[in-house]
Amino acid sequence: MLSENLSSGGAAPEAKLSQAPGKMLSRDFVLLLTMTMCSNIAYAVYYCFEQWLTNIDISPNWRGALISSFFAMILIFRPLASFLLLRRSKIWVLSISIILSSLAMMSYLLVDESRPVEFILALRIVQGITLAFYSSCTVAVLVDCIPKGKSAQGFALFSLAHLLPNAVIPILAESLLPLLGSEPRLFAAAAALGLSSLFLLIPLAPRLKKKELDADSSDEETPARGELLRSVAHSGLFLIFMACLASGVMVMMVNTFIKGLCVIKDIHPAMFFTTYSLVMIGVRLLGGRRLNNLPRYRSAAICCALMAAGILGLAWGPLWGFIPFSILYGLGMSVLYPMTASAIYERSRPGARSINSNLMMATFDASGIIGPMLGGLLINAGFGYRGVFAGAAMVAAVCAACMWIDWLKTGRKIKTEEQCP
Repeated sequence: MLSENLSSGGAAPEAKLSQAPGKMLSRDFVLLLTMTMCSNIAYAVYYCFEQWLTNIDISPNWRGALISSFFAMILIFRPLASFLLLRRSKIWVLSISIILSSLAMMSYLLVDESRPVEFILALRIVQGITLAFYSSCTVAVLVDCIPKGKSAQGFALFSLAHLLPNAVIPILAESLLPLLGSEPRLFAAAAALGLSSLFLLIPLAPRLKKKELDADSSDEETPARGELLRSVAHSGLFLIFMACLASGVMVMMVNTFIKGLCVIKDIHPAMFFTTYSLVMIGVRLLGGRRLNNLPRYRSAAICCALMAAGILGLAWGPLWGFIPFSILYGLGMSVLYPMTASAIYERSRPGARSINSNLMMATFDASGIIGPMLGGLLINAGFGYRGVFAGAAMVAAVCAACMWIDWLKTGRKIKTEEQCP
């Protein structure tokens, strides 16, 4: 990984995988992107999940619980999965996760009208747990594929595997829904795309069989569990993790409640999603290499300012400014994640990089629970959708403050990381 091995005592053939030439779009990296995109295509159809719950007369309280249970399972099991997989091959875990998740998607066809809540809750729990293990495996392999000095570009390209499905699938799904007849049939059809990623495990097998920590390594070669946990706990990354949490909460608040705001302003929400998604894709494709040369902490603070301006403009700006403010939001969002992810990567010890990367993902999982809840509280308090967006802008300021304070605390120690080769 980045010409360094995650394990200080890995076997020779496995070490060669981590010390491959510094080519960004290596075969394994492209295969990993493709496999992740197949999985995300399957999950992108859940944009209509809440509406389906409404159609089958699930109460609003249970709707929120069923939506958040998925993120709660990921939050609980991702750190556990990350730790458990340190000394294990990931190929069987990925295979089982893909199969179980696809079966769960197909099982929505069997929802019993007499007791739908319990059955759907069970399916959401299974899907959350399988995605926790799946994402832990893919992130661990990702950090092993990124060449040295190109971490920001690598994370930016990897994020496209999430952006493209979310930008395209809702449009296609709306065309297919009348033909399929129901959302569960759409979920089942999408499961086939998830199963197709099983074939990509074959060429990725040598990389997936590699263990981050070798079970046969001596105590001198491999850190003990307690030592590894101490290295993570004392990594000095707390403020950056808090910045990641704040950025996730801000995004969840905006993306969850943008449709309600659009109804008030009489604007189609597709304008927002299409605009910011295209901006993010363009920035990360065209400016991927330049991201490696940006100062991590100052860039993150500037991104938060851009997003806060865009969020406030969406809420209170004129109708003609809706697209420009969406562009501001997309510009900030397109760079903020690579900067925070790269800062965590650059400042992590080799043996703790995949652990810290998965902890970063856990902050985003937590934001999937906190963001909608916070927005709902603001609406119930009488602040309305504009109040939610004002709250999101304040959270953006918190994110910027965390990054800025961390930069002031570490100061001279990270100056060399501000400009990566």
